[in-house]
Amino acid sequence: MNWMPIQITEITSYLSIAHIWKSSGNDQIQNYWIKAFPATHRYITKNFNAIIEEPEKPPAWLTTGITYLKPKSGDSKEVRNYRPITCLTTMYKTLTGIIAKRISIHLEEQSLLPAEQKGCHPGSKGCKDQLMISKAKYDDCRRRNKNLITAWIDYQKAFDSVPHSWVENSIALVGVNSKIVRFCKLFMEKWNARLILKTKQ
Repeated sequence: MNWMPIQITEITSYLSIAHIWKSSGNDQIQNYWIKAFPATHRYITKNFNAIIEEPEKPPAWLTTGITYLKPKSGDSKEVRNYRPITCLTTMYKTLTGIIAKRISIHLEEQSLLPAEQKGCHPGSKGCKDQLMISKAKYDDCRRRNKNLITAWIDYQKAFDSVPHSWVENSIALVGVNSKIVRFCKLFMEKWNARLILKTKQ
């Protein structure tokens, strides 16, 4: 995977599909404002490229999320009755969104994404796609009186249980540029969260 500096057009492209009023993190900036002030895009681009070149130097607020513990139901004194939701900074989401798109293009060009793994394909509805395929197969077998054997594998907490070292090794193995591998490694080490608990008490 070749590396070229991030371009202003990539920021514009990311913002065109981003939710404009999505909750922001520490930066308190919503996508609407970045989109509304295109004069800032060249400065954002310049800083993004500087961060890629020296990922050990970004400010701490960039990699700090705000985690809200939202009560689900039941006794509010029980930890299991809360659902954590982390809001990342808009700048972090923009930068990682651009990098994710580049990695996705690389994987598509090299045919490295299995067709069966719908969740990773850009533009795919993931679970909905797979359910529609399963329904079509089921309907076809029922209509033609055919036998059908189906198995689903669902890994519990799959994303939570993958060590960061595996992520680094995996992206390096598929040929992602070494600058991005280094960026991901150093940024994962800098991840941080502020916990905010809001209850009726």
